[in-house]
Amino acid sequence: MANTIHLISQEYLNSNELSVTIEKVAQKLGYNIGKSYSQEYDIIEINLFKEDFGDNLRVSISCKSDYNDTFNNLYNIDGYGIMVSIDYDYQDILLIPFLQQILIEIPELLVYNEETPKGIGNFVFNISHLENFSGTDSYALLGNPPQDLSNLA
Repeated sequence: MANTIHLISQEYLNSNELSVTIEKVAQKLGYNIGKSYSQEYDIIEINLFKEDFGDNLRVSISCKSDYNDTFNNLYNIDGYGIMVSIDYDYQDILLIPFLQQILIEIPELLVYNEETPKGIGNFVFNISHLENFSGTDSYALLGNPPQDLSNLA
């Protein structure tokens, strides 16, 4: 996995409910699911993949309710906390359909990408940015700043 994005939220979401929603979205998209729980790190890991493709997404959900504070302190995103980390490859064609569907299910989530092309700053995307994107090339979406940031919250 070469890259990581985060799904962030203003409120802490129940990690078990979030896990169920992610699994429902994956099933809707025809993705296979492998799920595990790390008691040591208090993290739910979900691997999403399709048999016919070499791509897969590694989804990590933190079960710690104080993780939001950690995200605010590390990344300076006022009022938002990290809920989900997704590891993917830029050529991954599973990511964009997954993001579009998960934001339909939980529209208050935002996609946070700190791995910008110039390595400076970050890009934040909401449901309307994803709905207006028609391709499957994750770099074409995540590597370019959103044009309209007025409706993020």
